[in-house]
Amino acid sequence: MKTIIKFDRLFVVSESHNVYFDQRFSNGVNIISGCNTSGKSTLLQSILFTFGINDVKDGLNEIIRYNPIFRLDFSITKKSVEKKYVILREAGVIYLKEDGGSIVSFNGIDADSRFEHVKLKDKLSQLFGFGMLLEQKGELKTASIECIFLPYYISQSVGWVYLRESFSNLGFYKDFKDTYLDYYLGIENSFDKESFYQLTKERLQLQSKISSLNKYSNEPRLVISKLLDEEFGEEAQRYIDSYIHLVALLDEERDIYTNLSNKLSLTKNHIKILKRTKRNIKHQNYNNVDRCPACTQILPYSLEGLYGFHQNINDTDKLLEQLNIKIQSTQSDINSSLTKIKKLEIEISSKYSYFLEKKSQTVSVNEWIDNKANVRLLNNIHNEIEEHTKRSDEIKELIGEMGEEQSLFVERSHKEKDFKDIFQKYLNEMQLFNVKEERYTNLYKINSFPFQGVELHKTVMSYHFALNDLISKSENIHRLPFMLDAILKEDIDDRNFDLILSFVGKNLPKDTQSFISISEYSEDKLLKDGKEVSAFRRARVKNIKDRYFPDDTNLFFIGDGKHERTFLSKPLDLNLDIYVDTCQLTE
Repeated sequence: MKTIIKFDRLFVVSESHNVYFDQRFSNGVNIISGCNTSGKSTLLQSILFTFGINDVKDGLNEIIRYNPIFRLDFSITKKSVEKKYVILREAGVIYLKEDGGSIVSFNGIDADSRFEHVKLKDKLSQLFGFGMLLEQKGELKTASIECIFLPYYISQSVGWVYLRESFSNLGFYKDFKDTYLDYYLGIENSFDKESFYQLTKERLQLQSKISSLNKYSNEPRLVISKLLDEEFGEEAQRYIDSYIHLVALLDEERDIYTNLSNKLSLTKNHIKILKRTKRNIKHQNYNNVDRCPACTQILPYSLEGLYGFHQNINDTDKLLEQLNIKIQSTQSDINSSLTKIKKLEIEISSKYSYFLEKKSQTVSVNEWIDNKANVRLLNNIHNEIEEHTKRSDEIKELIGEMGEEQSLFVERSHKEKDFKDIFQKYLNEMQLFNVKEERYTNLYKINSFPFQGVELHKTVMSYHFALNDLISKSENIHRLPFMLDAILKEDIDDRNFDLILSFVGKNLPKDTQSFISISEYSEDKLLKDGKEVSAFRRARVKNIKDRYFPDDTNLFFIGDGKHERTFLSKPLDLNLDIYVDTCQLTE
């Protein structure tokens, strides 16, 4: 069964400034209105902030300076049983009053990484029936509080332009988009992610140990001890053969480097000659006076025949260009050869210097014992490497067997088809008929849309409504109120104005609340300065509500629809019931 969360009442109070905001909400559609910068977005962000979402804090800076207490009364319905809750936030502390009267506090929640904030996240996840897991730094963790609200909140700043970015930094989680869509569409499979990450982590640790042991076992003193031991005659021969092979490779590479250096020198000299030729071509006189720029030989009058090609300045430029390319290529080959030489020298030095420097002498008893001890140590290291390698291979097979089943992709394709049908229907309602490419209609491929202005606004709106509709059909997925901040853009013309409002009023979810913010305008005249005023500028929100939205829609204004920055403006009555109750909850 779904968990349905509804917001009943928001109360924000500043004791230090003796002001407050108080608003009750209906169970259906709630339209928030007011003039620009009156505080419509502040209301929605206050709800999110009260639940511990710090990502919206910047948008609330003006009222946070008032040191306010945020309180939200809300209900949770599970299996047709409704329970009432109250959540409060003040000065880095959140209080949660559960149904039945018990109060749980979380101290120090201003940073998402703090232990108390993680406790709050786990508590809300348990209340809302939220179980999404995300990978962070190689570990699976319960997704953040932002992810609980993400599909249900469309921010004014970026929500109508970018998908999944109403909250910042979520895209940094590995495979965030696919994991997010799978969860909210109710796609399940037998792939055990938690076990997968545990096995992957264990295998990485084993591979790190194997690498360290291999490096240690190749220390020169241990290698020489093994070669001096009578048990390893054949390996000693291979060791010597390897040394001979590496030295031969080094000599060969040094020859290549020398030849390339000579080639580079000749090419550079060729360029010098061409540059002299180019300078002389424009001024040479072919009268047995001028000399060749390369060899100083006096040029005969028949120079045109001998230097016909180089007399053309364009041909000279072309040849210079070719030689410059040749120089770059040769220089690159030289650098590559030098890198190989250094690598071979380092390898020979690290593997064989100890062996080459060791003097031929009679082995003492102590040295013989040391060599035997080193050989025993090497045997132990090799045994440990063999055990780790065996376990690593076993884990690799287990991981291979855990591969996501084909059923996952089949289920995704079904969901994509369902989404595409809904999305296409909404696009048609918005009179958008040019969205056809799969990368813009297949849910798991969509990252953005190649439009701008009102066309982008309508496309993104169609996407959010289609996704919300699809989520409503998913079993066991929590349902939060659909919060749409600033559904109208100021440059919307009359035709699109009517299209958007008709679309929103017709397609809002029926199973939970909706919150919509629309600016109130007071252009009463049809003409202004001799020009017709757009419908957007002259339409009153009251008229919009009556024309496009259900009869039981709740319309309320911030600052009476006439004043700016009036979210916290009502004088505080110290005898206000909700204020008294709020103070008791925080004591």
